[in-house]
Amino acid sequence: MRLFVVAMVGAAVVGISGCDKPKERTRNEAAIAAAIEQARREDEQADRQMRERAAEQERRAAEQAAIDARVAEDDARRAKQARFEQQVRATLIDPSSFQIRNQRLTTDGAALCAEVSAKNKQGVYAGFRRVIVTDAGVSIERDPDDNDRRPEHRFAAISKLTGCY
Repeated sequence: MRLFVVAMVGAAVVGISGCDKPKERTRNEAAIAAAIEQARREDEQADRQMRERAAEQERRAAEQAAIDARVAEDDARRAKQARFEQQVRATLIDPSSFQIRNQRLTTDGAALCAEVSAKNKQGVYAGFRRVIVTDAGVSIERDPDDNDRRPEHRFAAISKLTGCY
């Protein structure tokens, strides 16, 4: 029985001494430290890429919002210009003969400056005349009624006020 106990103690001593190899332990610790460092670098790189993608998406969203705003503004200006052109048509004797050129909205969009021609009562085109259209009305250059209007409603006054001509 003594022999059995000695054998068991010897096996335990050999087992314990085999687990305590310093070279193997340092290699394992170095490999673990390297794996931890590699995982930390990969996490940092993944975080950086995620932040870059988020910033790119924000930039794209801002660009799209700016494009949408410009498109909406352009649509509103075109609609306003079409409404002003309709106001001119409504004042003409023969609206189907309406011709317009050099039309533009003022910078604030409050008036349409253009040159308009249409047929008169005799059925002949009267030639292009400058016109200013605002929400308040239509003012045509060389309009015989211009002399009967109050000074602030005459073509020259409206032209200066709107900055058209």
